[in-house]
Amino acid sequence: MFLALALSLVAIARIASTYRVLSQAYDEPAHIACGMEWLSRGTYTLEPLHPPLARVAAAIGPYLDGKRLLSVHTAPDQSVNLFATGNDILNANGDYFRTLTLARLGILPFFALSVALVFLWTRKLFGDWAAVVAVATFTNLPPILAFFGVAYTDPALAALLPCSLFAFSNWLEDFKVGQAILLGIATGLAVLSKFTALLFLPPCFLLILLTKWRIGSVATSLSIRRWKAALSIAAVVTVLVVWAGFRFSIEPIPKPPQNIVALKHLPAPLYSLAVDTLELSHWIPAPALFRGLDADLRMNSHAPPSYLLGHIRRGGWWYFFIVAAAVKTPIAFLLLSAIGMGSILYSLKRNPDWRVVTPLVSIFAMLMVTMPAKINYGVRHMLVIYPLAAIVAGAGAMWLWQYRSQQWPVGRLILVCLLAWQIVSSARAHPDYLSYFNEVASGKPADYLLWGCDLDCGQDTYRLAQVLKERGIDHATLCLFTSADTTRLGLSGLQDCVPYRRVTGWVAGSVRLIKTGDTFWGGNHLDSYSWLSSYTPVQQVGRTIQLYYIPPE
Repeated sequence: MFLALALSLVAIARIASTYRVLSQAYDEPAHIACGMEWLSRGTYTLEPLHPPLARVAAAIGPYLDGKRLLSVHTAPDQSVNLFATGNDILNANGDYFRTLTLARLGILPFFALSVALVFLWTRKLFGDWAAVVAVATFTNLPPILAFFGVAYTDPALAALLPCSLFAFSNWLEDFKVGQAILLGIATGLAVLSKFTALLFLPPCFLLILLTKWRIGSVATSLSIRRWKAALSIAAVVTVLVVWAGFRFSIEPIPKPPQNIVALKHLPAPLYSLAVDTLELSHWIPAPALFRGLDADLRMNSHAPPSYLLGHIRRGGWWYFFIVAAAVKTPIAFLLLSAIGMGSILYSLKRNPDWRVVTPLVSIFAMLMVTMPAKINYGVRHMLVIYPLAAIVAGAGAMWLWQYRSQQWPVGRLILVCLLAWQIVSSARAHPDYLSYFNEVASGKPADYLLWGCDLDCGQDTYRLAQVLKERGIDHATLCLFTSADTTRLGLSGLQDCVPYRRVTGWVAGSVRLIKTGDTFWGGNHLDSYSWLSSYTPVQQVGRTIQLYYIPPE
């Protein structure tokens, strides 16, 4: 327990040390603005694309510091400009990094929860030593250190969804009422963290249940009655927790319900059931929940563009997240997890225990359901598999520690080498965990992943301001991918670049814009800034910005 706590504190210190180095990741101001609306106005209308839990957690620090949602910016099409609205909060009172730090601190409790989950679940399945190793591997994963260090919604899901799976596994052991209540709370919080929980949880629950029935004991009629009663309790608690997250809001149902556009995305049987249910009711609970689900379904059906292996494609690739995990995860961790998977499957021959397979089948279920997904925005959408993979890695560590060949501790030597490899790889990435790639892709990471926050998320904008100040550069052209208000970050008086317009003098270009132009925002100018590639940069700023000097022709 002490070692696991020490490892957690070291990881928290590493995460916190990035707060004043990296400027805002692209979506942070949007999440802060939505969370601030929930806190200061008691509504949740700016953008329901994500549920409120993680956003409120990100906004609560600035809120307690006196920040408020004073005004809402609108775009030319009269839609809400979340980024400008969030930037007003971040830059209020002129203390940008203080507010950003307070927002990011709101995500740290989810990190502590995820570490506790990894430790407790691994210890239950494989013992104390395996639990410590699982925590060591988990707290040295660059994607984990990266996204638990920014005010995004993905870290909350990465902590709470495995908690729901753990609670479900515990509940299946005895169907106790207390376990059912914990399951309902954990599942409700997981749904409140990110709507992706509704995609992941059903197949995970189903595979876990099938695993228990296949490997575990056959249920009796008495246990089935207890199962139904406990399941009803868990379902009611889940609904109440989710509704509470939306402040128990209600709204009149438009009549007739057949005109509700969101219902048209449902399969035919569910559509009929939903229409029949709504015809009997006059009010709908948590309307923002259903608007958010509708927005997510619309976004997926529109098949937004994605980037993989140097190509841009609408709707993504079925193997996108497999490739993302393969190049964004330390190789040592992948090997240790593979050994753990083999050891778990091999152990079933000697000791059939459905519980040890639960983390493994959950990973498999989540990878399967993401294959047809049309939104491929990076490894952060699969961050939830890392706590489960760490548990599997703990099983691999235990097997290696016990393996001996002709009285030589070969397994222990391999284990020490893998742990050292991962720790060194993780330490070398500091503080640029967002842009980490393993040895397979570290040479040219932009040729692998670029679209989400796997490389360029705008995090080096403040670093650029510092470099320009040190060099005494007052005039420059900025080709930056950022949501920040650059004038308030010390980049005032500088001009923005125009697609295909060559300029001379100092030019700062984001890797993302040089590689993809304006295609991220729906444009068609893939090569609009590629002319910069013909020049040699004067300086690399962070991992994502190139500083050029273009002499007059």
